Amino acid sequence: MLTNLIKAFGILVLCGLAVTVASGQFTITIPKIPKIPKITKQEPKSTPQPTVSGESSETTSVSENSGSAPKKTGSNCSDDWWVKAMSEDIAKTRKEAEEFRPGLRGYYVSELNDRKNIHLESALSPSKREEWFTDAKLDAAKIGCMNTMLDDLASVARKTLPTYTGPSGYTFGTPAEKKVLLSAIGDIVGVTILKVGLNEANWLIAKDDYNFPTARYKHGVIWTKYAKADDGFCRILLVNLKQDYAGGGTYGASYGYYISRSFAGCPAGK
Repeated sequence: MLTNLIKAFGILVLCGLAVTVASGQFTITIPKIPKIPKITKQEPKSTPQPTVSGESSETTSVSENSGSAPKKTGSNCSDDWWVKAMSEDIAKTRKEAEEFRPGLRGYYVSELNDRKNIHLESALSPSKREEWFTDAKLDAAKIGCMNTMLDDLASVARKTLPTYTGPSGYTFGTPAEKKVLLSAIGDIVGVTILKVGLNEANWLIAKDDYNFPTARYKHGVIWTKYAKADDGFCRILLVNLKQDYAGGGTYGASYGYYISRSFAGCPAGK
C-alpha cells in the first residue's frame, strides 16, 4: 500500500511539472495598441471673393438657400429683340432725316409696310406715340428705351422737315381731275388743301405679264394741313388718278387710288 501511495504522489508531482511547463510555453503577452483618435468633420471655410471697385451690389439678387439663379434688376435696351429691331429702323429714318436737303429726292424718309413711317409719326406726334405704345403693349422699360430714341429722331426731323414740301413737278390736272384725287381722302373734313396736282399731262399705261393693258394712270399729289394734328406739320398724300382697262381700247371712269401719306413742311404762315 505504501508503494501505491508513493507512485500516486510521484504521478501528481509529474503532472504539476507538466502543467508548469505547458503554462510557460503558451503564455503570450499582447502589446497594447493605441486607439485611433476620432476625427471631427469640419465645414470648409468660405473663401472671400474679390470686390471690383465701382461694381453695384444691386446688380443681382439671390435668395439664401432658395436655389434660384441670380435675377437682373436692371433693363438694357439692347437686350430686348423687339426694341433692337425698332432701333435699327429708327436709326435708318434718323439718317435719312438728317441728310435731307431740298431737291435731294422726291420723298423725305422711306415708308414702311403700312405706307407710312410709324417711327417718324410717333417721334413727332405725342398722341400717335401713345397710341402705338398702347397697341404694342409695351412695359415701362421698353417705353423708356423707345422714348429716348424717338425724342432724338424728333429733334433731327424738326430741323430738316420744314424744307420738304413734296415732290416737284406736280403742276398738271384739270379741276375735274383734282376733284377726283380729293375723293380718295377719307378724312377730308377739317383738312386745309394747300395744293393738288398731277405729274403727267398724258396717261401712263399699266400692263400685265403678257403685255396686255390693265389700266392707265397719272401720278398725283395732295398737300394738306390737318387742323387737329398735334405735331405742327403738314402732310403730303400721294394719290394716283386711275382708269381700269375696259377692253377694245377703252377705259373706265377715273377714280383716285390712294398710295401713301407722309409728313411735310407747311407754307410760311400756315
